[in-house]
Amino acid sequence: MENIEKHKQNWEKLGELDPLWAVLSDNNKRFNNWNLEEFLATGLSEVENVFTVMQELKLGQERGRMLDFGCGVGRLARHWLKYFDKYVGSDISSKMLERALKINQDLSVEFYENQDDLKIFEDNKFEFIYSGIVLQHMPSREIIKKYILEFYRILKEDGVLVFQLPAKIPWRFRLQPIRKVYSALRFLGLSDDFLYNHLGLYPIKMNFISENDMKNFLEKVGFKVLNIKNDTYCGPNVESRTYYCQK
Repeated sequence: MENIEKHKQNWEKLGELDPLWAVLSDNNKRFNNWNLEEFLATGLSEVENVFTVMQELKLGQERGRMLDFGCGVGRLARHWLKYFDKYVGSDISSKMLERALKINQDLSVEFYENQDDLKIFEDNKFEFIYSGIVLQHMPSREIIKKYILEFYRILKEDGVLVFQLPAKIPWRFRLQPIRKVYSALRFLGLSDDFLYNHLGLYPIKMNFISENDMKNFLEKVGFKVLNIKNDTYCGPNVESRTYYCQK
């Protein structure tokens, strides 16, 4: 099983090789073909869609401080600042965060490097936590659940958590041969640059937890699950959900 150290190494390399594509994997934009302005603009509809549901649920009324977990290069920062007073982003990749600081240097935002926990943040710190297209890439379901426990700890009372996670991946997509070939050739000594830029291989993992199991886990942790929405973050072949929860 891939551990968190290997996971971090993979995302550090992706942060060097093709950070925008690693964050938003449109195959037409691979090999550093994202236009930065176009890339940042994709965050607007994502944030607006999530906040619309929150308004329907009467959530997010107090602006306060928010955490964008797995923020990558800070694609959503300027869009979330429309709704919250303070934006904080965290990511496991220092390379991603270096780019985030450059991209968002015109904003008053903060970025932090996290490990397999969120000990960098004290208890009851945030009014809102968001995580999209992030938890699905964790090495294991145990690590996904560990982060959710941390979300509960650092949320204020009545704070809101919104996160996306696949609920089911068809068997034919679970083998993930590209990632496995990448790992095998990397073990044999081929460079990350050669594997990505010449062979088109990459180490991105896709994980999932069923909707029923996730809902039960959230309630066991202490969250009130207010809504579960189908989403299209993973394309037409993977069932994905966005969970709206309150502490």
